[in-house]
Amino acid sequence: MLTFDSIQLNMPFIQAPLAGYTDHPMRLLAKQHGCSLTFTGVMLDKIAVHPKAIKLKKFHPHDDEHPVGAQILGEEPDVMSQAAVQFLKIGYDLIDLNFACPAPKVLRRARGGHLMAKPEVIRETFLRTREKVDCPVFMKIRIGYDHSAESEEKFWQICENAATDGVDMLAIHGRTVSQKYRGKADWNVIAEVKKRFPSLTIFGSGDIYTAETAMSRLKESGVDGVMIARGAIGNPWIFSELQALWNGKDMPENPPLPEQGRVMLEHFRLICEAYPERKAYPYFRKFAVGYCKRHPQRKKTMLAIMAAKSKAAVNDIIHNAYGL
Repeated sequence: MLTFDSIQLNMPFIQAPLAGYTDHPMRLLAKQHGCSLTFTGVMLDKIAVHPKAIKLKKFHPHDDEHPVGAQILGEEPDVMSQAAVQFLKIGYDLIDLNFACPAPKVLRRARGGHLMAKPEVIRETFLRTREKVDCPVFMKIRIGYDHSAESEEKFWQICENAATDGVDMLAIHGRTVSQKYRGKADWNVIAEVKKRFPSLTIFGSGDIYTAETAMSRLKESGVDGVMIARGAIGNPWIFSELQALWNGKDMPENPPLPEQGRVMLEHFRLICEAYPERKAYPYFRKFAVGYCKRHPQRKKTMLAIMAAKSKAAVNDIIHNAYGL
């Protein structure tokens, strides 16, 4: 069993932080289906050090979802470490420092994946954060900024620093920053990091869409765990499937349509509690794409939800399509 201070994982598979997705509703449903650790989407460090912003409810963890980590995005070691203190104060259980985000607007502001080209800034950020908080501190990186020799050298420097400095967990996505999400994730590099630094807790990430793939990547790479990112969108069952496989049981059958519908309705209900109706039903659409993949009439059901123009319409479509 993997442990991080008082946090215990019941299996080596967790939900990755995803900007625009891993809010409270998605985190809670993952937890209900067996995921023992989730994260916020990326949160700017400046939110935490802004006295008014940090008081907003949307930035606070809920009592029903612990343990939950706060993922911080920024460019200055001092500000990021100060943000870590504030997020810990409002109830998060651990800190995750993001040096992997490849979004153009993030890179333009010298944040996230931009820092893969600056190992010294990544190291300073971790060390300052480590000094200021008494919770686990994770880091998320990619396998380089690009595929150049210089970038590769800096990647290995970052990994060596992480091992030397005692990063609690290093999550590695198997693409470079410049690749964004193109091509295939390179799990060979992730496996090599674990081989070179066996004492460093490594979680791999990239192209994990099924429970079977997650199990295969864990065994083949020798890493300590796997982070499920896009494969968990509209698919909380991936965690209950992983629970079964991890405990030596057969792969569960696809949940019956009524169960799928009930989970969708619960997810939509939680979204409606968190957002006004005019935002709730459009926001739910990106989760519906994932949910509908399990429906025998996937395209028809998905298009109906996409066309819905009200909370009532979404509820009616789910009830009818899933036999509720």
